[in-house]
Amino acid sequence: ITAVEESMISDLGAPGKGARALAMGAFEAAFSPFNTTRCVNLKSDAQGVYTSSGKNTGSQTSPFNWDAMTIAEQIIAEKLDMDVIDVALRNVHGPSSQQDPAIPPSLLLCVEKGKKAMNWKWHPAGTQKLRDGRLHGLSFRYAQSPRHAMQPYTATVTIQGDNKVYVPLKGPWMGAYAADACALVVAEELGARVEDVILLYDNKAIFTPVGGGSDGTSASAWVMKEAAVACKKLLLELAAPKFKARPEDLDTKDTMVYLKSDPSRCYPFGEFIADEGFGDHDLDITATYFGRPPETTWHKGGHILDVMNASFCEVAVDPETGEVEVTKYVVVCDPGKVLRMTSFEGQLHQAMFFSHGGSLSEEWIFDKATGVKLSTNMWEYKKPTILDLGPIETYAIETRSGNACYGASGISHCMAAPLLPVCAVANAIGHWIAPPVTPDKVLKALGKC
Repeated sequence: ITAVEESMISDLGAPGKGARALAMGAFEAAFSPFNTTRCVNLKSDAQGVYTSSGKNTGSQTSPFNWDAMTIAEQIIAEKLDMDVIDVALRNVHGPSSQQDPAIPPSLLLCVEKGKKAMNWKWHPAGTQKLRDGRLHGLSFRYAQSPRHAMQPYTATVTIQGDNKVYVPLKGPWMGAYAADACALVVAEELGARVEDVILLYDNKAIFTPVGGGSDGTSASAWVMKEAAVACKKLLLELAAPKFKARPEDLDTKDTMVYLKSDPSRCYPFGEFIADEGFGDHDLDITATYFGRPPETTWHKGGHILDVMNASFCEVAVDPETGEVEVTKYVVVCDPGKVLRMTSFEGQLHQAMFFSHGGSLSEEWIFDKATGVKLSTNMWEYKKPTILDLGPIETYAIETRSGNACYGASGISHCMAAPLLPVCAVANAIGHWIAPPVTPDKVLKALGKC
């Protein structure tokens, strides 16, 4: 790819107070996916239109206009009779800059794992039939695993005389379960049992582990880690006299402090907290840390690459009925380091729901005479349910090359790929269809209605 011109048009919702100038269009023009390629001849522009659809709240369906590059690379593959993955890897730049000829190691690992899981065998569009007569299609896209970490956090870790570790926070309790991830980090750093780390919910607490999504988990956990490290240092300093040893001669495990040279000599954490008899916890072991992780490469807009991901889709298209079945999604993602596995898996499943709905069922329908939006409920605006999706296989590649806790990275926003099934249908039938890809559109493309 030697030159690119891309254009985005954003629905700005309704004009007036609170309206967002150009909404996410200007943002996505600056954060073009083509920044991740070696092509520097890039022109991106954004336009906005006002509609009757209410206040715009921003884009979550195709972050960074990523699907523009996904489609472009597949069209190139079709024109040149190449595997779409080969097209992508020939164009992506290396970790350090757009002039770096290497391929990011994270992306290579993701592609290798995904091709194996998918039993990847690319074929020209419209040439592969399954045994039941349906047309077979594949698609692929890669993306960055971005995270924001724009905001600082204040985290506190306290060891009390009951041999428990307390982490005060105000919530919220949300789907990424960031608080749980922070508790796991505290247990790891303090050498405590997970069940001894108590998340103490308090509306007056300062700490809240959010920041946009999973990036809030990884960034807030980085700050929580620093607080736990400081708390452990205080603990070992207080424990040293009892052992008649130096703090560096001690370590912790299972909520116990032990002597490295003789692990049988050990005491519970609570042993080193004086009981002054008032029950007001003045002598608890407490450490607070304020800060945020180092700046993310995400802020470089794709010009620097580290943690990456790859998504794969397989479809079967019935040429007689036009029905599209997604037979498999495979998502291989490098989050740097998984902090909480079910949260990681949930983020990827959520993204495939976005992708499935955006490709196959979700549609805004407007009255042509008045411009009034008609599909305003979950019956007519067809969001997919768990019964609508086929198998979703998720795999983690952990390179620890992110900026946050243990090299972790937030991932969720980058994974939504609402044209991934659209691309697979194009590979199956040899025609491009604007989403949603419904049976009537498929039959029309095949010249059958």
